[in-house]
Amino acid sequence: MFPGIINFMNDSNAMHNMKHLCWAAALLILAACNSEKPVQEAAADTLQTNARIKDYLSQYEPYPMDFSAEGYSENEKAILQKLVEAAQYLDTIYWLQTSKYGMQLRDSLEKIQDDPQAADLLTLLKRNAGPFEMLNEYEAFMGNQTYYSGDELYPRGMTAEAFDAYVQKLPKEEQEEFMYPYTVIKEDGNGGYKAVRYHEEYKEYITPVVRLLNEAADLSDNQSFAEFLRLKAEALTTDNYYEADVNWIDMTDSKFDMVFGPFETYSDGIKGVKAKYEAYIEIIDQQASEELKKYTAYLQKMEQNLPVPEVYKSKTDGLTATFVVVNDIIRTGEGAVGYQAVATNLPNDPAVHEAKGTKKTFWKNMFIARFNGIIKPVSERLIAEDQLQYLSDEGFFQFVLMHEICHAIGPRTVKTGPNKGRAVNAAIGPNYSPLEEAKADITGLYSLAYLMEEGVVDKQREKEFYVSFLGSLFRSIRFGLEEAHGKAAAISLNYLLENGGILYDEETGKWSVDFENFNEGVKNLAAEMLILEGDGDNAKVEAFFDRWTQETPALEDAFHRTEDLPIDVLPVRSIEW
Repeated sequence: MFPGIINFMNDSNAMHNMKHLCWAAALLILAACNSEKPVQEAAADTLQTNARIKDYLSQYEPYPMDFSAEGYSENEKAILQKLVEAAQYLDTIYWLQTSKYGMQLRDSLEKIQDDPQAADLLTLLKRNAGPFEMLNEYEAFMGNQTYYSGDELYPRGMTAEAFDAYVQKLPKEEQEEFMYPYTVIKEDGNGGYKAVRYHEEYKEYITPVVRLLNEAADLSDNQSFAEFLRLKAEALTTDNYYEADVNWIDMTDSKFDMVFGPFETYSDGIKGVKAKYEAYIEIIDQQASEELKKYTAYLQKMEQNLPVPEVYKSKTDGLTATFVVVNDIIRTGEGAVGYQAVATNLPNDPAVHEAKGTKKTFWKNMFIARFNGIIKPVSERLIAEDQLQYLSDEGFFQFVLMHEICHAIGPRTVKTGPNKGRAVNAAIGPNYSPLEEAKADITGLYSLAYLMEEGVVDKQREKEFYVSFLGSLFRSIRFGLEEAHGKAAAISLNYLLENGGILYDEETGKWSVDFENFNEGVKNLAAEMLILEGDGDNAKVEAFFDRWTQETPALEDAFHRTEDLPIDVLPVRSIEW
């Protein structure tokens, strides 16, 4: 079937250059399906690919994350095993949402045993859920496809403009389906498009997930956790998550927890509204979680303290803010790909936010991995010597804690103008994600200053919090200015450097916190971003990004000084049952 492969394998020069023929053959077979290049030319491309793969992998710091079920009852082990199996099904759905082509490449590489080059390529492919390197502006490292920002959620090539032009002609009910977070947009076979609910599109994989969740619920002796599992199972069959999300926020006294389902919309590059599946199976740290409850009473006070006119503020009285510290034993779907989150504030549904609140999850094991593996080495290169004494993992945790809390304050729906009442993310589109990440960073710091004045947080550690924030920015910005967290970091660095709050020494290339002006700079930046969200005007957001997300000479120098350091953690997971 592939005569060119036979010729390649009989070519002595090619055999000399390739140590592992099975791997080369596999790559060439994959390339042959998508390329008109001669096989000899494809072989040369493969050699170049090897070097690129090594470079890309050097961006990630392998970090062991082992879990032992020793000490758990047989019943508890059975529950966890069922949840882990269910998480694997969600992983498959995520790949179907992201890159069917990448799935083919992945499945072919997984058949190759005992070959380090194939293993490297497979690791990179899995980290990116496809053959496009996220930390390098989606550059293709395998095959000849070009990256499409709609992934598999829209017909390939559909633009936001084409989507809008088509949808505006539809009846209102159909428009809502096209914008619904849990529909795939597909060609209808008649020259138009249709919106298909996730539970229909992915029924083959949803069905076993529902069975496993209900079986785990039957095994659980915690009524609250069991009820949540059953509601989540039902929600997966309807794409209506409201009741399950509310129950999840209220869940109490469970040893186990999970983030499970379609949540984040970061990777919808067309409209910024389509959610992708992810799963985190977690063990709760009860003591650490209990210690965070003190923040709950301050949500409305922090909202009222925001430095914007009243029209931009929201009501949080009566809302629940659940804080849970966990160690995750497995991540799948979007949780395992790209940026490795240390915390999250979910669900994203504005209706749940307004009626109930949110749940803030902090992954303790990932905190430790990120600080030791990434933030500390980068900070030692870029932060002024006299301020390194203030860098700490606890300071980093406090910053992330406030970041997640402040996802829940500020505008969730547009407050002014023609989009008034519309969800902010839908009004702004793909630019919402980086704007919201930057807003959470800065309003988190602004609210932290307030809590220190109120005596809730130790003001003696102020410098520790701010320097640790600075160190975390250098970690995030190295994801690139096209990634949401990287763009958010650029906004903070550029704005505070120009307007007070951060200093840069051109001679040493070192950065420092301007403690005297930091709070004022943070206050001004917070106000600008909160108003942008409240106005819900993407044109204003674009202008703001054009001003503050540029790669300045100072940022370019920071990139250069740390280019040999890893950018993110690469979890190496193991489970011993």
